[in-house]
Amino acid sequence: MKQPIKLIILLLAFLSLPQAKAQYYDIGQARASHQWKQIETPGFRLIFPSHYEPEAQKAAVLFEYARNKVSSGLQANVRKTPLIFHTESEVSNAYSIWAPRRIEFLTTPPQDLYPQPWIEQLALHEYRHIAQLSKLNQGITKSLGIVFGEQAVVVSTGLFVPSWFIEGDAVVAETALGKSGRGRVPAFEMPLRAQLKEKGTYSYAKASLGSYKDFVPDIYITGYHIVAAARKKYGNNLWNTALNFTARRPYTITPFNNGLKKVSGLNKKGIYLESMVYLDSLWHKGQATESHQIKLLHEPDNYTNYNHPHFINDTLIVALKTSYKDIPRIVSIDKKGREQIIYTPGYMPDDRISYSGGWLAWIENRPHVRWETVGFTTIIMLNPTTGELRKLKTSDRNFSPVAAPNGKDIAVITIGTLGESYLKIIKSDQKTESIPFPAGLFAASLQWSPDGKQIIFILTGNKGKALACASPGKTDIHFLTPFSYSEISNPAFADDLIFFSGTFSGKSQIFKLNPATKSLFVCTNEPFGATQASIAQHQMLYATYTADGYRIANVDLTKSNEFAYEPEKAPEFPLAEILSEQENHFSFPDSITTSPYKAKTYKKGLNLFGIHSWAPVFVDIGGETVRPGISVMSQNLLSTLSISAGYDYNMDEKEGMIRSEITWKGWFPVFSAKFSTGKRASMTNEQNETPRRFTWNETNFDFSISQSLNLSRGPYSTGLFAEISHNLTHLEHDVSTPIEFTKGDLSGLTYRTFFYHYKRQAYRDLAPQKGFNLELKYRHTPFGQIKAGNIAAVAAQVYLPGLAANHSFQIYSGFQQSNPETYRFANIISVSRGYLIIPNADKVSSLKAIYRLPLFYPDRHLGGLLFIKRIRAAAFYDFTSALSSGKTTYYNSAGADLTSDIHLLGLSTPVSLGIRTMYLLNSKQTAFELLFSMNLYQY
Repeated sequence: MKQPIKLIILLLAFLSLPQAKAQYYDIGQARASHQWKQIETPGFRLIFPSHYEPEAQKAAVLFEYARNKVSSGLQANVRKTPLIFHTESEVSNAYSIWAPRRIEFLTTPPQDLYPQPWIEQLALHEYRHIAQLSKLNQGITKSLGIVFGEQAVVVSTGLFVPSWFIEGDAVVAETALGKSGRGRVPAFEMPLRAQLKEKGTYSYAKASLGSYKDFVPDIYITGYHIVAAARKKYGNNLWNTALNFTARRPYTITPFNNGLKKVSGLNKKGIYLESMVYLDSLWHKGQATESHQIKLLHEPDNYTNYNHPHFINDTLIVALKTSYKDIPRIVSIDKKGREQIIYTPGYMPDDRISYSGGWLAWIENRPHVRWETVGFTTIIMLNPTTGELRKLKTSDRNFSPVAAPNGKDIAVITIGTLGESYLKIIKSDQKTESIPFPAGLFAASLQWSPDGKQIIFILTGNKGKALACASPGKTDIHFLTPFSYSEISNPAFADDLIFFSGTFSGKSQIFKLNPATKSLFVCTNEPFGATQASIAQHQMLYATYTADGYRIANVDLTKSNEFAYEPEKAPEFPLAEILSEQENHFSFPDSITTSPYKAKTYKKGLNLFGIHSWAPVFVDIGGETVRPGISVMSQNLLSTLSISAGYDYNMDEKEGMIRSEITWKGWFPVFSAKFSTGKRASMTNEQNETPRRFTWNETNFDFSISQSLNLSRGPYSTGLFAEISHNLTHLEHDVSTPIEFTKGDLSGLTYRTFFYHYKRQAYRDLAPQKGFNLELKYRHTPFGQIKAGNIAAVAAQVYLPGLAANHSFQIYSGFQQSNPETYRFANIISVSRGYLIIPNADKVSSLKAIYRLPLFYPDRHLGGLLFIKRIRAAAFYDFTSALSSGKTTYYNSAGADLTSDIHLLGLSTPVSLGIRTMYLLNSKQTAFELLFSMNLYQY
C-alpha cells in the first residue's frame, strides 16, 4: 500500500476522536448589540468591538512587531491570522483554534500576571501556537489539506504531537523572546522542583497524562522544562526536526519520535527522563532545608493547598483550602491544629482572600445570563467571627478586594473594557472614589496600611513590576521600588514596614522593605518557596510549598533569621538565559503613540460564512460521529453562524441521504434548522413470509428556537434551557414500499424545558455531591396527515453525597403518558438498563438509583499503549412499569459497573472502559454490556 494511502486511512479513523472534533469549537458569543471594527496588517486581521479601537491599534503594532520573531525559531511560514478580541469577560484567557483558524482573546489581564503586559504575553504565547500548526502544514500533511481542509493539520497534531510540547514550546517562546515569561517565574517551576526532590521522577505516562492519586505538574510546566532542557543539550534543531518528520512522514506512525531519534537517539520518553535528571541536578545543589510549617491535627491524605493564611485573633487562623477530595473551602485552624469549615465560596477567578478590618474579602465570577464572553464579579465579605455575610454586585469587573481597617470601606481594582485599571474605594454609603493608574500599567494585590492612610499594590508594565502606593483622597501614585523583571507579588503592611513575595535564588521568598531607608531583607529560606505573607503581633504567617501542596508556616519576626538582600550575580533561571541566546531575542516598543493601520467597519452580514474543512466522510458535529459520505463545514469568525452539509451513507440500510444543518447564535435565542432528503430502507416483518428489503423516500425538516441561560452563582452551577422545535417528515412510497407502510406528512411540535442546579465537583468526584435537575417535555402532531397524538413526560434527578469522600448517590424518576393515534411517539424518559426493547405504552414510570465510588488510583501503564488512572465502581437498581390496555408490565433490573479511566496510545483525551453486569428480574436472566465513552471536553 502506498504511503499517502496509509495516512488517509489513519486520518479517517482519527476523525472520530475528540482531538479532531474539539477543533470545531466556539468559546461563545459577544453581545448582539456590539458594533465591530477591523484592522488589516500584513500578518493579521484584527476584529474588535468599536470601543476597543485605541487598544486594537496598539495590539496591531505589537503583533506585527513580534510576528517574524515568534515564527522564525520554528522556521514556519504563517498565513495571515484572524485575531478576535472580547473585552467584557471577567476571565483572563486566549484560545488558538485551527478550524476555523483564529486566535480569540479575553482581554482582561489576570491578577497573577507576571512581569510583562498581558497583550505582549498573548502575542508571544498564542501566536507561537499558530506558528506550530503552520509548521506542521507542509509536506504530506499540507497535501492532505486539499482533501480534508484545515482539519488535516489538527488531526496530525492530535495524533502525533504530544500536548506537553504544544504548550511547553509556547512557554519557551514567551520566555526566550520576552524579558519575563513563565520560565522566569519561581512559582512556575516550583511544583516540578518539589516533586523531583520529595517524590522523584514520575513515569512518562503519568507526567504527560496526569493522575488522580498525586499532583502532577500540568503540561505547561512539564512541557516547558522538557523542551527547554532538551534544547540546552541538543539545540532547537531537535524539535524542528521532530515537527518536520511529523508533517512530512506521518505515515511512519511515530514520526515525532523518529524525528527526535534522528538528532538525539532518544524518543519522547527518553528525552523526558534525560531532562528530569538534568533538572534534578540543576535545582537540588545546596538545597535549603528551613521550614516553619504549622502542624495540623489531621494532616491531609491527598494533594491539598492552604492559601492566604490570616490571623483572626491570637488563637485562630483562616485560610483558603483546596484539595483533590473536596471543593474549595474557607477554613479556620486553632492552636491545636484542629480544622473547621467556616464557609464554602463560589467560583473565584484568582483564588485569593484578604483579611482586614475584621472582614475576609474575595471575588466570585458572575457570568452573563446569555453571552459567554461577557461576565462580571461579585464582591463577597465575610466576618469570620460573627458569620455575617455581605455581597456587593456591580456591573464592573472588580478584583483584589480588601476591607479598610475601619471595616466600612473596601478597596478594589477595577478593569475597564479598554484594559485600563484603576483603584476604586467603595464607601459604606455606596459612594465611590476612583484613582486612575498610569496609562499602560496594570495593578494587582491591594493591601491597606494599618492606619488606613495608604494602599499598596503591584503595578505591571512593559518595564516589569514595581511596588507602589496611593492615598485615599489623592490621585498621586508613589513608587516604592523601581520597575524590574523580577517577579514580586502579595504585599502586606506591618506597621511602617512592607512585606512581599520576591525572587531569590530562583525561588519565591518573603522580603521585608523599609520604605524610609529603602533597605531590603530576605525573611525566609523555604526549600521550594514562600508567598502570601500576613503579619499580626510580630508573627508572620505565609504559605510554604511542598510536593503535597501549600502548607501554612509561622515565623516570629523578632527571632527570624533575615538577612540583607544583595542581587545575585549568577542567573537565577539559567535555562531561560540559554533559551534567549538560541532565539531571536527582542524588546517590544516602550510606547506606541501612532499606528500605521486604519480601522474600518467590520460588517457582520458580509462575514457570515467561513468554509474551513471538508472530508470524504460525513462528520456529524452535533452527534459527534463520523460516517461514510462527504461533508463540508463553515463557521464564521464571530462564531454566530455555523453550517454543515454533505452526503450521509447509512451502512446498515445501504442507502444515503443529503443532509444540511445551520445554527444561528447571534441573537438572544438560538435558531437552528436541519434538512435531509433521500432513501431509507428496512425489512418486512410479517408472519409466514420471508423478510424482504424495501425502501422509501424520506424528507425531514427540523426547525428549533432555543436558549440556555446561565444562572450560576456561588458554588452552584445553575442553568435553564428552553426549546420549541418543529419537525416535518414527509414519507413517500416507491415501487418496493409495502402499501400498508405509513406515508404522508408527520408534523410534530416539541416543547422542552430543562433546569439544573449542581454544586461544584471536586477533582476526584464522580458526580455532583448535591444537586438536581428537572425536565419537562411535550410532543404532539397538530398538523399533517399522519397523527401521532401526543406524549408528555416529566423527569428529575437528585444527587446526594455518599458514605465517604467522592462517593455519590443518584436517584432518577420519570413519568410519561402518551395518547397515540395512527402513530406512536417513542419513549422519551430513561428506562431500566438491560432491556433491548421496552414496548411503548400509554403510561410509563421509571425509578432508578445508582451509587458510585472510586476504588483505586493505580497510575499503571503498559508501554505507550495504555495508562490506567482510576478504577471505579457503581451499583444500581432500576424499576420501570409500563401500562398498556389496562395491563401493567414491569421491567426491573439490578447490577454493577466496573470501569477504568484510562488513556489510550498516549492521547490526552480520557477514555472510560468497563463492563456492566445486569440481572433482569422479570426474566431472571443475567446480561453483560461493554461500557465505553470518551470525555470530548477534556483535552
